[in-house]
Amino acid sequence: MKRFPLLRLAAALAIPALAIPALAFPAMAQPNRDTLAEAVSSAIANNPTLMAERSARGIADETLEQARAAMRPQIGFNGSVGSQDLEFGRTVNTPAGNFPLGGWQDRATAGLEARQTLYAGGGLAAQRDQAMAGVDAASAELRQAEQTVILSVVEVFLDVRRAEQEVAFRQTNLESLDQQVRAASDRFDAGDVTRTDVAQAEARRAAARSDLAASRSRLEDARATYEQIVGRAPVQLAAPPPAPPLPATLEQAISTSKGLNSRLVAARAREIAAEQGIDIAKAGLRPRLAIVGNGGLQETYQDRTFRDTNLGVFAELSIPLYQGGLLSSRTRSARLESDRARYGRMAIEREVTAEVTSAWHAVIATREAIAASEVRVASAELALEGARQELLVGTRITLDVLDQEREFLEAQLGLVDAERAAYLAAHNLLRATGQLGMNLIPQ
Repeated sequence: MKRFPLLRLAAALAIPALAIPALAFPAMAQPNRDTLAEAVSSAIANNPTLMAERSARGIADETLEQARAAMRPQIGFNGSVGSQDLEFGRTVNTPAGNFPLGGWQDRATAGLEARQTLYAGGGLAAQRDQAMAGVDAASAELRQAEQTVILSVVEVFLDVRRAEQEVAFRQTNLESLDQQVRAASDRFDAGDVTRTDVAQAEARRAAARSDLAASRSRLEDARATYEQIVGRAPVQLAAPPPAPPLPATLEQAISTSKGLNSRLVAARAREIAAEQGIDIAKAGLRPRLAIVGNGGLQETYQDRTFRDTNLGVFAELSIPLYQGGLLSSRTRSARLESDRARYGRMAIEREVTAEVTSAWHAVIATREAIAASEVRVASAELALEGARQELLVGTRITLDVLDQEREFLEAQLGLVDAERAAYLAAHNLLRATGQLGMNLIPQ
């Protein structure tokens, strides 16, 4: 049986503060193995939540374009064609005939109008800035959704590999217990042990078979969850890459999160948008000035002398005088909305700081758990080998070996769990700081 070298034991007790080693799953170098990056790419390409967030980002882009369009010249065309029956109670006789001319008339009009707003109380610029903040918020929310999907992929990827490793360990344990049953039966036949030793070995073997069946069920469950999140079934998952570099200190992690955490970035953008809402509401109380140019033609077909044309340029000024308190109420409402957005941003800042702090200490705890688990595995392996040798010379009983077999299996599974927890904790910290996926997400 493979032994852990003493050098690994020494290294396990001297891991740097936040160094997360690659998971110790079997490499099994084979071609065409699915990698973690490929799983992330598949999930991002097919996840319905991300598709919805991309549509929301597109809506924000179009809202910005609409706000910019409101600041540009507006040109419109209007025209009409129709007939009308005119009857006049009094007409004037002229050498050319009666005036005005009654009866059915066919009439057509056509006109162009160009309008450019010169001053809108700052409302149009505020609408544009508000829309730009909306784009920033939508981008941050999309990034947050991507990080949520990435973390889910990392978790299910580890779950499948952990379940595969558990099945392999339990299968090996069952084979070892088969040998123990055969050995106990041989010693019983030779009169060296009692029937109790054989029964104990058989009971442990039966329990191992039950545990193996349960672990296979968990593996299938993990594979089903993987397919749900990634969008395809797992096929020969490769070992995940080492965790990306982590911040050197807790203070650095918190500082990074204040600039990159997607929730916080979105909250700041929403706060800016709410502040611009105040300027939009105030603009409703101010004058509006626009320059308007128009030209048109009106044609009456019965008489070519009734052809009218017009061409003009006007300065148009509008000043709100009284709207029943509507505009003032909108301004107060906008201020309250700005306050709400600011308080929301402050609350998220506190939440992010707490999240980063918790994730930081989780990484430290899992690193220490790995070191302890490696020592436990090495010690349990040595103790198992010693118990087997002592059983041969009669200083141990079968139950001692069976207990040590179980201890070694639990130590192996404990190490796998510790490495999984450490890898996941590192990615949780990266998510809290806003850096998750920079090495995995397709650009």
